[in-house]
Amino acid sequence: MKLPHKLLVERLTKHSQALALPLGRRVGQPGHDVARDYLLKQMKRIGLDYFHGEGYELCYELPHPRSGELTTFTNLVGVIPGKDRSLPPILLGAHYDSVIDAPCVDDNATSVAHNIVLASHYALQPLKRDLIIAFFDAEEPPFFLSKTMGSRRFCEDYCGDINFAAVIVTDLVGHDATDLDLPVPDAVMACLPHLKRLVAVMGVESNGTFPAIVEAASSEAKKLRVITTLNDYVGPVSDHAAFAKAGQPFLFLSCGQARHYHTPQDTMEWINFDKLAHITCFISDLVERIDRTPPDAYQSPTDPFETEMRMLRKALGVALPIALKYLGIEMPKTREELTELVDDLSRGKLGR
Repeated sequence: MKLPHKLLVERLTKHSQALALPLGRRVGQPGHDVARDYLLKQMKRIGLDYFHGEGYELCYELPHPRSGELTTFTNLVGVIPGKDRSLPPILLGAHYDSVIDAPCVDDNATSVAHNIVLASHYALQPLKRDLIIAFFDAEEPPFFLSKTMGSRRFCEDYCGDINFAAVIVTDLVGHDATDLDLPVPDAVMACLPHLKRLVAVMGVESNGTFPAIVEAASSEAKKLRVITTLNDYVGPVSDHAAFAKAGQPFLFLSCGQARHYHTPQDTMEWINFDKLAHITCFISDLVERIDRTPPDAYQSPTDPFETEMRMLRKALGVALPIALKYLGIEMPKTREELTELVDDLSRGKLGR
C-alpha cells in the first residue's frame, strides 16, 4: 500500500472515530443502526459490487439466545471484482457490533476501519482475484459461537461452494501489546518497550503456502513484531472460527485481550493509530502475496513449527531469553515440547 503514512493514520482515525459511538453498537440498540448506516455509506462510496442479491445487507432472523424474541441481524458484504474471477477469492472480515453500550474502539472499530481503508485502496487497484469485504454482525456475547453469530451465518449460508484463497480476519488490533494483563514484572516490561508493536497471526498452518508468505511479509513490516501460533493454541476466539471449522484457509490477526477489553474504557484514547497503520500495510502485503500465489501452489495444511520458532526469536529479540530465564525453561525444540509449554502456561504452571 503506497498511501502516505500520515494520511493512512488520519483515515484510520476518522473511520474509528465514526464508529466509536458513546452508546456503542450493540445488536438491537440505536448505535447499531448508526454503525450499519455508516458502513453502507462507505461501501457505496467505495463502489463495491454486491456479493449477493440487490444490496450489501445480508439479513437473517433468528430467536435471540437470551430472550427468545425473533431478532433481525445484518451482515454487510461487498466485492471488488478481480481481473480473473475464476481464481479463488480473498475475504477480509471483521465484526462491527459491540459487546456493551460503550465506544468499544479496539473491539472492533479499528479492524472495521482498516478494512474500509483497504477496500478503498483495492477498488482503485484491483487484484487478480475477487476481494470480498465482510462486516459481520453479532460476534459478541450472547451470540458468540451460536447459530446467530454473523460470521457463522455467512460462512454456512453463503460460502458452501466457495474455495477461498484466504480468509483474513482481525480483532483487537488497535492497542499496544504491552497493555496486556500478563503476570510479567513491571521491571521486565520496562526493558522491553518494543513489545508494544507485537501482533500475532494464527492459522498459518491452514495452508501450505502461508508460512512463507507470512514470514516474508513480516520481514517487510519493520515497525511491527510479528509472531505466529497455531490456532489450536488460542481457540475459536473470533470470526475466523466458522471458516476454520469449514476447512477454509484462514489467517487471524490480533494483539490479544488487553486491560480495557469489554470495558467502557475501550475508547479512542488508548488506541495506537501509528501501529494500526503499520498493521494495515502488513495486511495489504499479505493480500498481495496471496494474490500472486499460483492456484496450483501447495495448499494442504502444514505444521509451521520452524517458521514459528524463527519468527518468535526475531520478534522477541532480547525479550525471549529474559522471559525463558524468568520462567525457568528452555526453548522448545519440537512441536510436542512447544505444545506442552503452551499447556503449562495456560494452566498457570510456569513462573516464579
